[in-house]
Amino acid sequence: MSFRRKRDAWDDFLKLHGAELRACGIPDEVTAKRLRFFLFLDHGFDEWGWAENRHACFDARMLTDEQISRLADLVGQHLDKSYYVTISSRWQRTS
Repeated sequence: MSFRRKRDAWDDFLKLHGAELRACGIPDEVTAKRLRFFLFLDHGFDEWGWAENRHACFDARMLTDEQISRLADLVGQHLDKSYYVTISSRWQRTS
């Protein structure tokens, strides 16, 4: 007998917006789990990835300002409006 995980709201979000997250430069490993993704948004780096391998850590500094802007819009519109300000003000290098 095989185990089937029930789909949830995060799975639905990824189904609808996964391609846009990838276009924003966010690796699938970071978005695979909701908690991991929100920790990334909070800290600006993939804390779980850092714990696994310090040299392979994904960091918001790897994103262009355009990708950051797109990510802020996407997250602000579909997940949590408060992250729009956090992402766009903390991460962007130029105004």
